Amino acid sequence: MNTPKRHHFVPQMLLRRFCDQTGRLWYYNKKAPHIGVASGAPQALFFEKHFYTVEENGVRDTSLETYFSQLEGQANSVIEKMCSAARAGRQPRLSIPEKKVWDLFLYYQWKRTPDSISSKMSYADFEESLAESVTKFEQRFRPLTDEERRRILSETFKKRIRENARVKATGDPGTVIQDVLGSMGIAIAVVCKPNKSFVIGSKTVVKLTSPGETRLGEAGVEVWLPIAHDIAVCAIPQRGRELVMTLADDRLLRSLNAAIYRESTVIAGRSEALIQSLVCAR
Repeated sequence: MNTPKRHHFVPQMLLRRFCDQTGRLWYYNKKAPHIGVASGAPQALFFEKHFYTVEENGVRDTSLETYFSQLEGQANSVIEKMCSAARAGRQPRLSIPEKKVWDLFLYYQWKRTPDSISSKMSYADFEESLAESVTKFEQRFRPLTDEERRRILSETFKKRIRENARVKATGDPGTVIQDVLGSMGIAIAVVCKPNKSFVIGSKTVVKLTSPGETRLGEAGVEVWLPIAHDIAVCAIPQRGRELVMTLADDRLLRSLNAAIYRESTVIAGRSEALIQSLVCAR
């Protein structure tokens, strides 16, 4: 079997739900502002090569990417059930296993993108941790040779260690947060105006909070994930509840799109005009 190289941190099955009628996405990359708003295929966006690969002693382990692919397959069915029900004005009535799949998908989508990871990882902290590890090794076993020290302190070695640490941290199951999500319900927002839509970003999950409230599960904390151009899902602090709401005005839509743009490096959607409006409003 071929080892997967292109690791999509935003699943293609999610991206396809934001495409225009031609099956393409309008996107903007803050790292390449000279390109402006452009059009691209889902498979060509929101990926990095070997992003979930651990490499040790020349051997590449892509098991996390394989796991994410399997989870995305399960989540795709749950998301389709949510979208179909919400568009018909009905509750999806997720089973207990389906809700667990959704919670797991939301949790990992919240933490697995480069924009989510970069906000938590500190280069200075890594350097300090590496230095402490070297000191502890020498105290417990023996001094490093000059060649070992050169290799360990080389930028190539440190980059590989950082990447491996990042991948392993990304794969952590986060049972505490999953328990919190399991105790919460879901609110599904539906956009009915044909000329309005949600965008998706490289920071796929965004948190909207009231002043002074930041903890997941508090009444003023909303954690949103758009799952289609007309559907977004929020975790709400009511176990087992499923709330479907039609957006009567554009306030939530604008707030969510603005937050996604603000926190993401890349945004995409089905409307060129919408992406352009977010870029021009910055």
